[in-house]
Amino acid sequence: MNAATDNVKIQAMLRQLEQPICLFGEGSVERRKRLQNLISSLSDDEIAKILRKNEQDDEKVEDTKEGVA
Repeated sequence: MNAATDNVKIQAMLRQLEQPICLFGEGSVERRKRLQNLISSLSDDEIAKILRKNEQDDEKVEDTKEGVA
């Protein structure tokens, strides 16, 4: 997984990895560096597991929306 350069994409990737999208006093450069460090510290299996969990959570939300409508 590569680290994005667009701040919105960086925040989205941090959220997918269950990390805060912004730390107090953190700028966009520091945020990108934090994402890079996080990605480099995780194995491919760990990243895949987190992303699968997020996909399952998204499916549950969609199922709930359909049940309400």
